[in-house]
Amino acid sequence: MTMINAYDSAQAEALSPDDRALIDRRAKALGPAYRLFYDQPLHIERSEGVWLWDKDGRKYLDAYNNVASVGHCHPRVVEAITQQLGVLNTHTRYLHENVVTYAERLLATMPDALGHVMFTCTGSEANDIALRIARSYTRREGVIVTRLAYHGLTEAVAELSPSLGDFTPRRPRIRLIDAPDTLRIPEAQQGAKLAADLAQAIAEIRADGIEPAAFIVDTIFSSDGLHPDPAGFLQPAVDLIRAEGAFHR
Repeated sequence: MTMINAYDSAQAEALSPDDRALIDRRAKALGPAYRLFYDQPLHIERSEGVWLWDKDGRKYLDAYNNVASVGHCHPRVVEAITQQLGVLNTHTRYLHENVVTYAERLLATMPDALGHVMFTCTGSEANDIALRIARSYTRREGVIVTRLAYHGLTEAVAELSPSLGDFTPRRPRIRLIDAPDTLRIPEAQQGAKLAADLAQAIAEIRADGIEPAAFIVDTIFSSDGLHPDPAGFLQPAVDLIRAEGAFHR
């Protein structure tokens, strides 16, 4: 398994000399885990709102990064970050009112069952903590993920990220299932198919003496191929994993 939309150096001849030279420099300076997208990697130089511009001025609608939250270079966010950097940039081990106020505001938007906030710097860190919570609470080890999933780079979650490639060890406690397939399976059957695959994975992992602790998916399957619909199609899988006494994320 590997990242199916990764840049392949065999396509280098289609790139400009400047981009080929930058890719060579990148390969020498950055570790091999840093992958480029697409046969012809995008050389992005600026952004605004939902748009990206490359070095030649071409404009791209960004449907991949965190634009769903506030967009790129939102003036209020830029102003707030700049103002805070001019006052204090530290961590949560000092007493400070802002972090408490922010946590309280977040909790006010969440169900009552969610009583605390833990801040993280990256998705890898967030998934690492979620995995530790699931295993600590259930006293189990097994985790089910989709075949081309990406859930992070820490030692704990790298084995949950088959898209990183076969050089990342994956122990028997990790099982893979197919992501939704809109080309071959009717939309109305997606939820039932996913739940059936999950049930089979649970049975197989139990046959090896391992109990499931969690089912972890990116809810639009952005590494396997975007699949946001139909609304609620994940619910059968959620109900199943909860009935088995495991977590879902």
